[in-house]
Amino acid sequence: MPHSFVARSIGCIRWGTVLVAAVLQALSTTAAAQPTIEVGGLAYLDYTYFLNSPDPDEEGFHTFDYRRIYLTTDFTLSEQFDGRVRLEAQGRATTEQNRPSPFVKDAYLTWRGPIGAGSRLRLGVQPPPLFEVSERTWGYRSLAKTLMDRTGANSSRDFGLRADLPLAADGAVRFAAMVANGNSVRPEPDAADDGKVVYGQLQFVPDSPLRATVGADYRSVDIEDDPREGTAKVSAFVGAITERVQGGVEAYYLHNTFAFDDDINEEGGIGVSVFAAVNPSARTSLVGRVDFVEGGARGGRGDEQYALAAFVYRPDPRVEIMPNVVLSKVQDVEAEVQGRMTVHVRF
Repeated sequence: MPHSFVARSIGCIRWGTVLVAAVLQALSTTAAAQPTIEVGGLAYLDYTYFLNSPDPDEEGFHTFDYRRIYLTTDFTLSEQFDGRVRLEAQGRATTEQNRPSPFVKDAYLTWRGPIGAGSRLRLGVQPPPLFEVSERTWGYRSLAKTLMDRTGANSSRDFGLRADLPLAADGAVRFAAMVANGNSVRPEPDAADDGKVVYGQLQFVPDSPLRATVGADYRSVDIEDDPREGTAKVSAFVGAITERVQGGVEAYYLHNTFAFDDDINEEGGIGVSVFAAVNPSARTSLVGRVDFVEGGARGGRGDEQYALAAFVYRPDPRVEIMPNVVLSKVQDVEAEVQGRMTVHVRF
């Protein structure tokens, strides 16, 4: 009797152990299937003083402002699906009541691996394949946008479908393509404009300091009272990042075609940006940049020379304090010079 009792007890323990293990496995599987959400953001805070301005009323004006505030939600649904929703507010973008007017900066879903390992499809409001490599190399979006974004040659966001494909097994060479509305974060204005933008970029980002891109995009225009028939652009970038220094050269050529009745007119222009940052220590950097843009590349708004110089101090890995000076000289117009104290915080 004792022997059978012991045997039954051992059997119960054994089955109980199996049952507990099964429950724990089920719970862990359920937990793994739940979406994960990460919330964060960043802010660019400025004190700006207009040292010189073509507008006499603006010279000597000084103000505190936030240039950008982002609130970002990154979500992961599974190994295949993830995405982002980001809201942006700008200090100078307000409602009729002069209150801040936030808008949707990013809203996209990414499907990883649909066309093989390393491939990616993304649908929604997202960066077109133009800025990412140059912007990561520049590293100071808090001070200024990269060349094509700053001059208005392209918006930093568009609404469409993007595909990224690896062309090398190690992922060092990739091709990205996108078809989109060509209306930034906004939807198509109306049915009268059914033109679209097609982007393409070849990216070379090996496991080394060097990186480079070559890209092109074309927009067909079909808007009443707009003489443009199409806008084409080619762009290129080469740069490098090391522990002590980072820098690069970015350039683009933009070509517009206009139709006035029976006449076809064409306009072109180039933009070039050269930048570098030297890091004497983990806490400090010296940043410099020079841009030159021909009028045709700025929508006919005149040639521009642009320069920026900054000192960067990092009292915390997520906080950068950056006294900086920005100069913009447009053809036949007196230069605008701003002295700024910029604080970049990530949270």
